[in-house]
Amino acid sequence: TVEYYQWRTFCVKRDNYTCQLCGQIGGRLQVDHIKSFALFPELRFDTNNGRTLCLICHKATPTFAKGKEAQLKYFI
Repeated sequence: TVEYYQWRTFCVKRDNYTCQLCGQIGGRLQVDHIKSFALFPELRFDTNNGRTLCLICHKATPTFAKGKEAQLKYFI
């Protein structure tokens, strides 16, 4: 959606195209929802709930591509 694109673009620019965990600049960057997209719909487009991560760091987060059940265990 346009809203998601704007959220993602803002976060990547704010973070200076740098992974916030390992410091990689550029490359395959993604924007991670710090609090789950599925469990916190009110925070989906809150820029304070987004951080730029490289693909490797993003895959290492506990909520990457997990189902709601796994995410719920993480946040409780």
